[in-house]
Amino acid sequence: MDDTKGNNQFIIMISRTIFLIVLIFVSCNNIDKVSLSLPPIFSDHMVLQQKEEILFWGNSEPNSKITIDGSWGESSTTNSNDEGVWSLNLKTPGAGGPFDVLISSEAKSLIKKEEKIIFKDILIGEVWLASGQSNMEWRLNQCDDCIDNQEDEIKNANYNDIRMFNVPQDLWGDAIKRQKWEITTSENVEDFSATAYFFARKLNKELKIPVGIINSSWGGTRVEAWTSMKKLKSLSPTKEKKDVIESDNQLSKKMSKKYNDSIALVNDNRFGFKTVKLPDWTEDEEDWGLVQKNWADLDLNDNDYADIDFDDSSWDYWSSRYNTARTKGSFEAFFKAEDELLSDGVIWFRTKVLIDDLTSDYTLFIDEGIDDSDQTFFNGELIGNTFSWNRDRNYKIRKEILKKGENTIAIRVTDLGGPGGFGGPITLRNNSSTQVIPFEKFKFKHHAFLTARALIVVHGYTDKELVQKSPMLNQELLKGIDTNSPNAYSLLFQRMLSPVMPFGIKGAIWYQGESNVSNYNEYQELFSGMIEDWRENWGYNFPFYYAQIAPYIYDKNAFSQGLRDAQRKTLESTEKTGMAVLMDIGEEKDIHPHNKKDVGERLALLALDKDYDYDIVSMGPLYKSHKNYRNYIEVDFTEKGSGLISKGNLNGFEIAGENGVYHKAYAKISDNKVIVSSKKVINPKHVRYGWKNWIVGTLFNKEGLPASSFTSSK
Repeated sequence: MDDTKGNNQFIIMISRTIFLIVLIFVSCNNIDKVSLSLPPIFSDHMVLQQKEEILFWGNSEPNSKITIDGSWGESSTTNSNDEGVWSLNLKTPGAGGPFDVLISSEAKSLIKKEEKIIFKDILIGEVWLASGQSNMEWRLNQCDDCIDNQEDEIKNANYNDIRMFNVPQDLWGDAIKRQKWEITTSENVEDFSATAYFFARKLNKELKIPVGIINSSWGGTRVEAWTSMKKLKSLSPTKEKKDVIESDNQLSKKMSKKYNDSIALVNDNRFGFKTVKLPDWTEDEEDWGLVQKNWADLDLNDNDYADIDFDDSSWDYWSSRYNTARTKGSFEAFFKAEDELLSDGVIWFRTKVLIDDLTSDYTLFIDEGIDDSDQTFFNGELIGNTFSWNRDRNYKIRKEILKKGENTIAIRVTDLGGPGGFGGPITLRNNSSTQVIPFEKFKFKHHAFLTARALIVVHGYTDKELVQKSPMLNQELLKGIDTNSPNAYSLLFQRMLSPVMPFGIKGAIWYQGESNVSNYNEYQELFSGMIEDWRENWGYNFPFYYAQIAPYIYDKNAFSQGLRDAQRKTLESTEKTGMAVLMDIGEEKDIHPHNKKDVGERLALLALDKDYDYDIVSMGPLYKSHKNYRNYIEVDFTEKGSGLISKGNLNGFEIAGENGVYHKAYAKISDNKVIVSSKKVINPKHVRYGWKNWIVGTLFNKEGLPASSFTSSK
């Protein structure tokens, strides 16, 4: 035998053996590697929409056979594609459960590989998406006593048939990986959206079937953020704006860092202000103490401001004209609300108080809280540090730090967005006395900007210099696209909706609009466009019900009645919609009404009426038309139910002649219509009702549902 040939065969044999050993080694290692996965919206305890073809989707080994088996007897099979992506439908039965769903994959490889995932305790029923801003986000345990009957509602919330999936507020898509469906218990319900919970509970009690809620909401957000970029490009208020992020240019942490770095660079080259990164945020209560400490420890070159001997003679005194009905010491009252840079950030307040009694401790009370956070000092000592905009401050002052005569209070207030300042009165109390501290006794200074929701920029300007330099500062420091803001165009659509889209839902409920009051004249088109957008992306024309924003004493330049009317008109422009009117439950000084039960239940009435064939009245009276007579106007309504009624005097109506000048009018109900007149208006042409930021509704139908505000003027 040729030795060379024999050696070659031996080498080939050894090579094949090594290859097989390596293949077996790799295959064995891959046996434990899990590649079958589904999005977090699929978990134990989930609720699936009844009597539908429900889409499941996920990833696996490429070209694997995927099988889904429902324990109710349905099964479905497909193959994943070359990238391992798969989707298939599974038919659901009528309401019931609990059931299991088994998902299995069989990889087509040299060594057969099978993976399985089983979801347990699944209910079949009605699934609704809940979304919007803070009034939808508002949890049952958001704060003490900020939900009517809060303690009893939480204690008695034990409903196995009501379940909720909370989409976490995370712009980067990481936190949702840890989410799962939760059963309603007195412990879990504290983190449920109150409005969505009351909606689900009403449906559950009436229909006696399971109800699932997918809650995807974020306080302070605008409708533009919840709409896809594709749709925004087709809507007239947004399509011409050049600084939007293209739909194929997804936001990322890298982009955010680039934006933050660009601000720091502009600052370093142009101004030389100190920049400080905001402390990291957490939803974990166990870490909350550390978050608050980090806020108190922020070095903003302002430690001297808390000292007794600090010279604040160059600071201005606060004026009562800077107070609003809602917020005292309001940032937006001094610096214009539309000024993005100056209406948020850090402002210091200082005042002196006289104390004679040094024998006992005192408490500093700040009713209705501070918006958003504060570090409060007394004679230079930190006595309070709170990061919660709606919580009363009760700060103990030890008698050991008191001084006979003049004492110093210094408060660092940080506003992260929206209205900022003090919520209510400030009082100093001990066992025997109470001293009210007027806001006009405080001196103040804007100390730092908040930019990109990630950086604090410490400036050196006086308040008067700031107002003068504001246009330049806004242009220089806020260039580009704020990738940290949840209100960036389409960002919440990408981050808060896409992860649960297109999970099978019956419909959607919505409570939002307060953050769009400033562009109320664009809202109807934007809102209708968003509804259409969601339906297009889910692939079907589902019902959409929303809460009209409640009356509230907005800042003097606000025009929230215009936003309410845009919501009313959306009923006319967009099919399969309904509106829960809240003209009777607004709160003058709180944009978040405590009565979330009626909000949720009124939304549920719409669903029961329009989707579940209940013969009920589900909306309050809506303006239909009016007729002009010489001395009065006759107004007709739809949704009158069993008839129109007033609660108390029928106030809130105004009429105008050809000149368009409105006057307060006398109104009465006659023949199920409203007759409106005023001695100041002959030949009236126009009529309106509830046309103010803050008003209490007086017109209802006999079913107890309030009429929407309206204007007949174009």
